[in-house]
Amino acid sequence: MNDPKSIRISGMGGQGNILMGLILAESLVREGYWVVQSQHYGAQVRGGLSFCDVLYSDEVIDYPKAETFDIIYIMHDIAFEHLTKVKNNGIVFYDSSYIKELPHIVSRITKKIVSIPASKLAFELGNTNIANMIGLGAIAKNCNIVKLDTLIEVMKEKVNPRFHELDEKALRLGYEYTEKKYEVNGRG
Repeated sequence: MNDPKSIRISGMGGQGNILMGLILAESLVREGYWVVQSQHYGAQVRGGLSFCDVLYSDEVIDYPKAETFDIIYIMHDIAFEHLTKVKNNGIVFYDSSYIKELPHIVSRITKKIVSIPASKLAFELGNTNIANMIGLGAIAKNCNIVKLDTLIEVMKEKVNPRFHELDEKALRLGYEYTEKKYEVNGRG
């Protein structure tokens, strides 16, 4: 039995990291993976640390928790403590709109670092609330996790219809943002 691939999406409550994880988890299920998704909220509704973990594999997942992660997406510097949980040579994504520089320890753990100005790009599209969808699109493409069409289909089931068009633009923008590709050691 192989260990599942693991992803942590971490940031400040209210940034949409939980929604990112839910959409990613459902998309992985639709593409044939076994998936476990969990979430943690801080005491505050907005402003405290919150994160979402997604584990996926081609095989049944026998333990629903990860101590270290193949991929970590940091949406705000409030989540820096999670950077120590990235696996050796894992992949780190971060929103460079809020985070100007990662702690030096990250470059000792991995060189696979992707900076995405997701919040700035979301602002330019007219709504900072879609930064999460930009990040989700980037992670999905850059790590070859799920297809864009699957993400869009699931997003349309999870969010209010009045946001479908804008969220789809954001997913597409994130998916096309960078040409970097980092494999997560093949399929789960």
